[in-house]
Amino acid sequence: MQWGDLTKALHDSAEFSAIFLRGIQSFDDLDPVSKLRFSAFFNRFFKNFQAMYFSHCDGFLGDASWGEIERTMDDFIAYPGLQQWWQTRRHWHTEEFARVVDAIIAKGEQPTAYSTYNLREIAEQSDK
Repeated sequence: MQWGDLTKALHDSAEFSAIFLRGIQSFDDLDPVSKLRFSAFFNRFFKNFQAMYFSHCDGFLGDASWGEIERTMDDFIAYPGLQQWWQTRRHWHTEEFARVVDAIIAKGEQPTAYSTYNLREIAEQSDK
C-alpha cells in the first residue's frame, strides 16, 4: 500500500481530518463512531509500520528508509490520543513490534508534529 493511499482519508475528508486532530489529542474523548474511524485509520498505518519494521529486520528495507519510518512513528506516537488508542489495539500486533512501539512511548517525547495547527481550536469546535 502506498503512503498516499493511507493518507487519502485526511486530504479527501475535512470531517475525518477533524476526527484525526481531535483523536491524537484524546482518543478517549472521541464519540464511538469517531473512535471506530480513528481506530480503523491507525490500524492500517500500524499494520504497515509493522510490515516495514519486519522488512527492515529481514534486510529488505535499508537503514535510511527505516529511519524515515521510525521518525514518522515517533511523531505520531508522541501524542497522548495515539497512546490511548495503542492500549486498545496493542494486542492486534506481534509482540516484537509492540515492544518497538512501547519503547517509543517510553521515551516520553513531546508531541510536535502538529504543534502549529492550533489543536485546541479543533477540540473547541467539536464541543459546540
